[in-house]
Amino acid sequence: MRLVLVDNLLLENGRAENLYVQPHLGLISLVAVAKGAGHGASIYDPKLELERGQLRLGPSLYREIADRLLEQDPDVVGMTSLGCNFICTLKIAGYLKDRRPKLPILLGGPHATILDREILTEFSQFDAVVRNEAELTLLPVLDAITGGGDLGGIPGVSYRTGSGVTANPGEPLIADLDSLPFPAFDSYPLESVRLPYLRVEAGRGCPFKCSFCSTATFFGRRYRLKSPQRIGAEMDYLHERYGFTHFQLTHDLFTVDRRKVLAFCQYIHGRGYTWGCSARMDCVDDDLLAQMAASGCRDVYYGVETGSPRMQKIADKHLNLEIVEPRLAATSRLGMVSTASFITGFPEEEQADQDQTLDLMGRCFAQGEETTVQLHLLTPEPGTGLTQRLGSSVAYDGHISDFNFPTLESDDASVMQSHPGIFMNHHFYPTVLPRRRHVFVTSVWVTLQGLGNTLLAHLTELSDGRFSQLVHDMDRWAVETGWSEPYGDAFVGAYIEQRWPGHYLASAFRFFQTGRALSEKTPRMPVALGAATVQPVRHRLVMQPRAEVLREIHNVPAILERLGKRERGQDPKLPPSLTCRRLDLLIFVPEGSKEIRSLELQPGSSELARFLSRPRSMAQVRAFARSTGIAEEDAVACVRELQRAGVVVGTEATHEALAKERPFARNRSPEARETPPAHGSVRGSVMIQRA
Repeated sequence: MRLVLVDNLLLENGRAENLYVQPHLGLISLVAVAKGAGHGASIYDPKLELERGQLRLGPSLYREIADRLLEQDPDVVGMTSLGCNFICTLKIAGYLKDRRPKLPILLGGPHATILDREILTEFSQFDAVVRNEAELTLLPVLDAITGGGDLGGIPGVSYRTGSGVTANPGEPLIADLDSLPFPAFDSYPLESVRLPYLRVEAGRGCPFKCSFCSTATFFGRRYRLKSPQRIGAEMDYLHERYGFTHFQLTHDLFTVDRRKVLAFCQYIHGRGYTWGCSARMDCVDDDLLAQMAASGCRDVYYGVETGSPRMQKIADKHLNLEIVEPRLAATSRLGMVSTASFITGFPEEEQADQDQTLDLMGRCFAQGEETTVQLHLLTPEPGTGLTQRLGSSVAYDGHISDFNFPTLESDDASVMQSHPGIFMNHHFYPTVLPRRRHVFVTSVWVTLQGLGNTLLAHLTELSDGRFSQLVHDMDRWAVETGWSEPYGDAFVGAYIEQRWPGHYLASAFRFFQTGRALSEKTPRMPVALGAATVQPVRHRLVMQPRAEVLREIHNVPAILERLGKRERGQDPKLPPSLTCRRLDLLIFVPEGSKEIRSLELQPGSSELARFLSRPRSMAQVRAFARSTGIAEEDAVACVRELQRAGVVVGTEATHEALAKERPFARNRSPEARETPPAHGSVRGSVMIQRA
């Protein structure tokens, strides 16, 4: 029997370039179960084909995915879904049924587990829902479906009968996670997909009961961890077979059981691996963080949710907000980066509550670039306390937030609007604050977060030390000017320019805006000099597409460096040498990175860099130098230095000659950058800012 399991379509902010590509841990576990029983099983991940350009985000996407699935000639298709992308799952399943009406289609995952009856009642393309953790129930379900048996005796399965929908009792949960078969990592193309890290399942279950979260509804309230030996064995396998050394341990609350976390740290210590995890701030302390760091932990995700003590109680989070900043500082001090995640849009949230959240975010900026700050718009989740109270009152306005999938087909919006209980994630609760305010704050944040903590902290300083005041002023200006959605780059850039005309802040925004745009470009050619992947175009030189010259801009790298070195509370004013002087910067983003790097250009080399935006021969470079009054030897040396920096791509012959050229300029230390390079045409600096 051929079982094909279909992964989720997950996008961030509805953009195809923001795909979240990782093996689905639940599906690779189910593949291992199916193969262990002698079935053929595989995973189809449409995100891989979107990333490769083999699929496009458009109206035909769902039909094309269905066609690709049918090309595999499956006997059974299993689909998983979240609420944010259930429209994708529904449409793909519909096209599969249209083409092969007798093809059995199973549905699983958190969304289907909670809404099994509603989904099976409304949508005939699904034959059964396998609820909760399916490792124990998958095989009997497959046997029943392919052998004409009865689903009636299988716990945790919902299906149609002549009288409607039957939901068998039971919530299948795996008590001993070490008893699961080894995940089928080989069912995902890890050899060909370049991933900076790999997720490894550490455990399941959440003992807390936050009113906005459905994790405990699906995985249960019992906190379960795999043993250190089991987690270590999976990491060892992934390192030995695929070369991975950095891992993300997947568990919403890895550190709840201190004893088990310490046992893992002791077991993994000294193996050369680095790892990250999620934790509640009140489930770690300085000593535990130190043990984690010593064993290779490099990043910790903290869900703060709200900066309002009142909302902490209402949301049933009950986090003591006084520990937030010290905990982030301790995490950074130990060499780990941290994420502090916040939510706005709670039904009872008042303006003072939202201001407290924004101001706590502002204080998090001061922690430095080692802390990532997130802000999300609350979306209704089935199976939560909030939904039990307010699920019947949700409304729809078509706004796409965070991971909610965009509408692709003409009837997507009407389907979601007609079934609010099933597509609750695309709706919103009634709120004390106007809906427009929540949409504005979270929309403008998508752009602001790209400026980095150093600049955001400075903007907060210039707004009387309160990030909420900056957001209020931006909102006021939007209303006064009649600006409506989207509140993206154009809005933020216009706001900064009108509030600080000609200011270095406008230059800084331009710097980051350009860097972000460059990071989203697909390199048409290799940029690493001498790399094994080099495929040069003979006798041609060209600036790589993820590079651009910015004319007449403030020295943003130097400004950020100066701001980053100041102590908190120090005078935010900068010297005239930084606030008045303008120059030309060449900024570029290396392939596979979002790091913005920059080179300071003198007028001659600035013109030359722009000339190389199209492929040129060296003879053309020399001719251009003569026509513009640049010394030919300086022009050639400048081109060579741009090649060394990875900005200009040359031929193999040029690479060979490169070793004979004298250095023209180098990426220099901060101390060396105080004086111009000897040859005066290119000054280098490497930004650690993210696009």
